[in-house]
Amino acid sequence: MGAHWRVGRAMLVVGKRRLRRGSIAAGGMLIAAIASAQGAGFALREYSLSAEGSAFAGASALSDEPGGLSYNAATSSGVGTWDMSMTAGFIDPDTTGTFSVAETSFATPTGGDSQVREIQDAVEPGMQLRYRLSEQLTAGLSVTAPFGLGTKYRNDWAGRYYALESKLITVNAAPSLAYQVTPELTLAAGAQVEYATGTLSNAIDFGTIGAANSVPGAVPGTQDGKVEYTPAGWAYGYLVGALWQPQPDLRIGASYRSELRHDVKGGVDFTLDSAGIGATLSTLSGAFVDTKGRSTLTLPAVAALGIAYDVTPQLTLMAEYDYTWWNSFDELRVKFANPLQPDSFQTYDYKNTYFASIGLRYRPNQDWVLRTGVAFDQSPTRDATRDPRIPDNDRKWIALSVGYNLTERTAIEAGYSRLMFPDGRINLYATTPGNEARGNLVGITRANSDVFSLQLSFH
Repeated sequence: MGAHWRVGRAMLVVGKRRLRRGSIAAGGMLIAAIASAQGAGFALREYSLSAEGSAFAGASALSDEPGGLSYNAATSSGVGTWDMSMTAGFIDPDTTGTFSVAETSFATPTGGDSQVREIQDAVEPGMQLRYRLSEQLTAGLSVTAPFGLGTKYRNDWAGRYYALESKLITVNAAPSLAYQVTPELTLAAGAQVEYATGTLSNAIDFGTIGAANSVPGAVPGTQDGKVEYTPAGWAYGYLVGALWQPQPDLRIGASYRSELRHDVKGGVDFTLDSAGIGATLSTLSGAFVDTKGRSTLTLPAVAALGIAYDVTPQLTLMAEYDYTWWNSFDELRVKFANPLQPDSFQTYDYKNTYFASIGLRYRPNQDWVLRTGVAFDQSPTRDATRDPRIPDNDRKWIALSVGYNLTERTAIEAGYSRLMFPDGRINLYATTPGNEARGNLVGITRANSDVFSLQLSFH
């Protein structure tokens, strides 16, 4: 490889050699989303403990509690005068990565720690508010963080050219209206307004880029710089839902939340190496100087179907099936305001996924409620494109919660969920377009996660 990389057409002359700007782009910035141990890809689900306690079984049909609003706007039809719930989930992941290969693009070891902890602790909030406007018309407002969490690695870890810090925060406000068409059928529609912000960084192997272009003194893997991107932006979408109650003890809910396309912008901050290789490359090419960046982050559409059946007045059996169009998340690319800084990109090639769960809710008396459930959540990642920013894999859920009415109008609930992951493989190579200056990284990630949640409800 070395100076023979074919990674871009635009070139600059360096003595008798040519400086390949494609190589500069590869080392410049990796735009990526955030690893999440809670929902497939980097999605989150823990907006409501009323749903989480049964592993989200029946969440789209949960009309007798406000928590269902975040999963299906039509469930606001179950409100009396008004009610609301607020949930906070503390997410405590136990994750490790072990990498057997960590090389520069010249096949020399990158050095650094090859056994790392990846995913950070986080708190997942959620709020649902329902209000009856008339006998047939109800309103709802759901405020959630549907995508997020993050990964953070030491600056000198073995895979630093692929990822250092990845942080994403989203806030989604979804106002909606539901209309009871018949005593059995309710239809709903609403809007989504979402804000996204984050921090993304990785090391730059100036030694490799310099060696590939015959810069004197360049040594691959030993002359690192850094780049950090802090984008933010808004996106807008819609949602629709339906709730059908063919008999008093059976509720069937269906919902659809549209795709959200974030056009995010932010500053790009380059830090050059102390040996001067990056400064030489920057002087010769005009790249690696602080600038602005923009990229498109497409968050997927989701369809859901839920069923709740009252076996007795105390016991309800529930099930849920969701389908997510993750194939919209194919590639992430950053475009720089500096015209001399070529685009940087990473291919993800996500696949569409499903989520399925079963659970039950038991009310032994008017003051207590018990929930439990199990679920399977399919990951959209592929072995060929999984990376340390999103070391995601399929996961199994076990969940339970206990709720108690503190007063006639106030309830509290506490819950716990355990998420279990199989090993996930990372196979990244410098021969893949976009990875030319990032090198080779091969390893296995292992993860489990505990989620402790608390909910307050009012009506």
